[in-house]
Amino acid sequence: MKTKVFLVCLFLGIIYTACNDSIGRVGLGVQPDEDKVHVFETTVVVGARTIQVDSLYAKTVNGFLGELYDPAYGNIKSSYMCQYYPSIDFPFLSDIVNNKIDSVRLNISYGSYIGDSLAPMEVSVFPVTKALDGNYYTTNANPADYCDMSKPLGKYAYTARNYNITDSLLQASGYSYYISVPLPVQTGQNYLDTIRKGGLSAAGDFLKFFRGTYITTTFGTGSIIPVYMTNIMLYYTRKTTLQDVNGNDSTGYVVSAAVWSVTKEVIQLNSFENKNPAFLYNDNSDTAYLKSPAGVFTELTIPIKDIMNGVGKMKFSSIKLSLQAYPQNDWTYSLQFPGMTNSTVPVSDGSGTNGYGAKLLLIEPDSVTNFFEMKKVADNINTYTAQFNASTYSYDFNNIANVVQNAINKAPDKDLKLWVIPVLTTWIAQSDMYGNSSAADYSTSHYLFPSGVALKKGGENLKVRVIATDLAGGTN
Repeated sequence: MKTKVFLVCLFLGIIYTACNDSIGRVGLGVQPDEDKVHVFETTVVVGARTIQVDSLYAKTVNGFLGELYDPAYGNIKSSYMCQYYPSIDFPFLSDIVNNKIDSVRLNISYGSYIGDSLAPMEVSVFPVTKALDGNYYTTNANPADYCDMSKPLGKYAYTARNYNITDSLLQASGYSYYISVPLPVQTGQNYLDTIRKGGLSAAGDFLKFFRGTYITTTFGTGSIIPVYMTNIMLYYTRKTTLQDVNGNDSTGYVVSAAVWSVTKEVIQLNSFENKNPAFLYNDNSDTAYLKSPAGVFTELTIPIKDIMNGVGKMKFSSIKLSLQAYPQNDWTYSLQFPGMTNSTVPVSDGSGTNGYGAKLLLIEPDSVTNFFEMKKVADNINTYTAQFNASTYSYDFNNIANVVQNAINKAPDKDLKLWVIPVLTTWIAQSDMYGNSSAADYSTSHYLFPSGVALKKGGENLKVRVIATDLAGGTN
C-alpha cells in the first residue's frame, strides 16, 4: 500500500514540475519555436468627453409627464402629444338614454414616480388642431405648431403619490396610480351625434374628427411620472333588461363607456425640455457625464496608435473597458444611475414582451441613427451593452476586441470614437431543449427615464486592458 502511495506522489510531482517549467505558457515548452504562441499585454488611457445630441428617436406609446430639478444635472420637463384609436363605437347605440353623453374623462395611468411624491402639480390638456406627422425625434415637434395653446380642454391638480392605493396593493394586485382629467362633455356628444349620422366610416375619419391632445404640466415642479397608458372615456347611461329574483324581466339602467386609447397604431410624440449646467461640458475636468432623457452622452476616444505601439497588429484575445462611476449625489431626490438592474422603467408597449432592462450601450457614432430606428440589439461585434455593477461601482464591457480590430483593419492611423448611451432593452424569455431558461434582448430604445451618472476619466481612471496573441515571427 505504501508503495502505491509513493508512486502516486512521484507521478504527481513529475506533472507539477513539467507544468511549472513553463508557467504562463502552459504546454508551449515542447513546441517548435516557429509554432509557439506569444501573448502580449498592454494598457492604454482612453479619452472621454461629455456631448449632447439635439434629439432622440422615441417611437413609443409610453410618455413622461412632469418637471423636476436636480442640482447636479439641471432641469427636466416632460410632456407628450398623442393621437387616439377608438374602440368599437357604441354596441348599444339604440339603448343610450336620451342620446346623451354624461361625462368625458382623460385618464393617465402610471405605476411609479420620480421625485417628491407630495409636490403639488397641475396637468393641462390642449387640443391638437393640426395633423401630427410620424417624426418621432423628441425635439422635432414643437407643440405650439400643432396645438391651440390658448384653449385647454381640461386641467387637474395632482400629487404623484396616490395614498388611496398602498404600495403593497399596487405590487400584488396590479393596480396603478392614475390621474383623471375632466374634459368637455360636448367632445363626446359630438362624437355620438356623428356616429348616429353614419359618419367616421373610414379608418382615417376619426383622426380628422379628433386630432389628439397635448398633455403637459402648467404648474408645479418636483416630480415626473412614467405614463404607460393614456385613454379618453366617454360615459353614458343605457337601458337594459334585468331579471328579478323571481325571473321576471324588468328595465334597468347601467353606465357604460366608449374608449379612445393611445395605441401603437397611432402617433405619440414625446417632448423633453432640458436645462443642463455648463460644467457638464467642461473637457478639462476629471468627469464625463450621462444624463437621460437629455441626450447627454459620453464620447470615448480609444487611441489605436497606442494599442499598435503596445502589442502590434495582432489578433486581440481580450480588450476590457471599465467605466468607473462617482458616488451618487447625496440628496433626497437625486437622479438614479442609468443602467441599474433595479431601475424603474415604463412598461412594454403591449407587443408581447416579457420584460425590460436598463443598460448602457457602446456604439460608433455613425451607427446610432440606424440602430435605434431599426430597434436593433447589441451584437457584441460592433455594439455592446453593460449594466451597473454595484459591487465595483462600474460599468464593465468585458471584451470589445471585435470593434477595435475592425477599426484597425479600416483605419490603423485613426482613433476609434465610441458613444456611451443609456438604453432600454426589451427581452423575451426562452428555453433550450433541456429546459434551461434564459432571456434574449430583441429590441433597444433610448432610455427616457430621468437618470444621471458622473464617470471618472483621465490618467488611472479610464483605461483599456489589451491582451493579444501572435505566432513567433509575426509582426510586432
